[in-house]
This record gives sequence, C-alpha cells and structure tokens, in this order.
Amino acid sequence: MLLNKLFTYLLLFVFCFQSFEVVLITVNFKINQEFFATICTNKDKPEMKCNGKCHLKKQIQQHEEDTSKDKQISEKEYQLFFQNILITKLSNAISSSEKRLIYEEPLYSIQNTFDIFHPPKIHG
Repeated sequence: MLLNKLFTYLLLFVFCFQSFEVVLITVNFKINQEFFATICTNKDKPEMKCNGKCHLKKQIQQHEEDTSKDKQISEKEYQLFFQNILITKLSNAISSSEKRLIYEEPLYSIQNTFDIFHPPKIHG
C-alpha cells in the first residue's frame, strides 16, 4: 500500500515537473538574475534594459527545441497493392435463368377457423 502511494506521488511529480519546466527556468532566472545580467550579451546597450532577459529567452527557446524534437512523430507510409479480378461464368448465368420455379408447400400452416365476432344489433 505504501509502495503504491509512493509510486503515485513519484509519477505525479514527474508529470508536474515536465509541465512546469518553463516555469522552473523562469524562477531560476529570477533568483539568479544578477548573475545572468553580468553574462548578458546586451550589457553594452543599457537603453535596452535587458538585464539578462536575452539569456532567459535563449534558455526557453532551447527547451522548446528539445521538447519539439522529442515530440516529432515518425510517419510511415504503407502502399497496398491489389488488383480487381472479375470472373464471370456466362454458362451459370444462362442456366440459372432457365430454371423453372417450383412451388413448395410451407412447413407450417395457419388455419383461420375463427370468425370475427359481431356484437348483436339493438333495434329500437
């Protein structure tokens, strides 16, 4: 029972981690923003007010590229070959039209021996 709960929480954590990976990248950036500002490629241009956001953008782009590579589905194409073959036997078609229909007696019979009930007429 304990093992099932542990396994459930572990799977839940893994799925949540995968879903919130971009959020974790952003939180990491906010915590270490001063460090990212020092390695910023746009620190020579203070009017851009980048403060390391270019590095955050690169990290998010890299993450999206990695996940898109994982999601690529290989497409397989199958070609099926078939040939319609039409075989007709004219002799069977002609002979079947020449057969005479024979009336067969049904295996069961229904006899209506009951008359329809008519109520008595009232003369007034």
